[in-house]
Amino acid sequence: MDRLDRLTEMARNHYVSVAAGAMGRQGTSVLREFLPKLKEIHRCVDYESINVALTVFYVVGQESHLDYATAYRVSDPSMLALHNDGVLTVEVRDDGSYFVWKEKYDPDGFNSSAVVYHYEPNQGEKFWVDGSPGEVPPSVGFARLFGVSRFEDLAQCLEEYSVKLARSSECQIIGALWREEGRVMWKPGPESRMRASLYQHLKSGLRHGNPDITQETNVDDANPIDIQVKWENSNRIALIEIKWLGRSGVLDPHPRQTKEWTEARARSGLRQLAEYLDLLKSRAGSYDRRGFLFIFDARRANVKPEAASVSRRDGLAYQDRHISYDPDLLNRSDMAAPVRCFCEPNFATGVSPSRNKKSAT
Repeated sequence: MDRLDRLTEMARNHYVSVAAGAMGRQGTSVLREFLPKLKEIHRCVDYESINVALTVFYVVGQESHLDYATAYRVSDPSMLALHNDGVLTVEVRDDGSYFVWKEKYDPDGFNSSAVVYHYEPNQGEKFWVDGSPGEVPPSVGFARLFGVSRFEDLAQCLEEYSVKLARSSECQIIGALWREEGRVMWKPGPESRMRASLYQHLKSGLRHGNPDITQETNVDDANPIDIQVKWENSNRIALIEIKWLGRSGVLDPHPRQTKEWTEARARSGLRQLAEYLDLLKSRAGSYDRRGFLFIFDARRANVKPEAASVSRRDGLAYQDRHISYDPDLLNRSDMAAPVRCFCEPNFATGVSPSRNKKSAT
């Protein structure tokens, strides 16, 4: 199929063309009323908050076949976040209200006189009009057409920080947290400076949506989250919890280890983050929330308190030792995949010609 044939097919299968072909002028008129409602729903429910499916539909001139006794009725789409557990089916009504079901329905099973939008992760956005499927073409510069994912933007920013700055201690703040040049142990109590480093990166790296980024914001009267991100004119709110793994210690006057955290610390951090998300939901249910756990992993093997360097084998022993978490927590619709940044040792310490020359003199 050449390019012109493909463009012709795309135009023929476009959901607007399908609506016009299936329902005539009424189809395009219904879309004109339906699409702003759909965009408003996506303004209140982030794509990343849907881990099963989001279905939004409008039935022309009649009620749907769904059981209204099991539905919630809301007058404002901002309340959808309160009912969102990763799967939502929403009916748009003529009076401006919405019926909400917290379960997935097959888009093919709706009334023939319905306009149905359906989104599933890894499958994208689709339309059905009067029983006929229609394609949603990709938008230039955007992976999806009807909304913008602030959470996805934040997740990418965290990954970029992990790979480009924290992994090799290119960030000067992280570089100053090591006890020795070989990056074997952290200095005691590094977490507050780690938070400052990540905060600084987010301030410069998150550019869309005018984000408001704060440190140590209380989820309630006694529980501060490391970093909180909110976006202007949006109900999105992200909670970022930071944990570090490995050893901390001092060299002078006597070498000693002050703390050691294993992967159990990461697992407890995810549980802690889940509790924060539950507190946030009870306090501000209309916020579309998402939790991010960031792990600074500096675990080394066979380390003694006086060690100033480490072998490649011992230094990279945990590089690919991924952490297992409670699957019930990982599968929450408001929980992002944890980011584990393996902070690498410095194997070059003491081996450069300039250092050897200086030590010889």
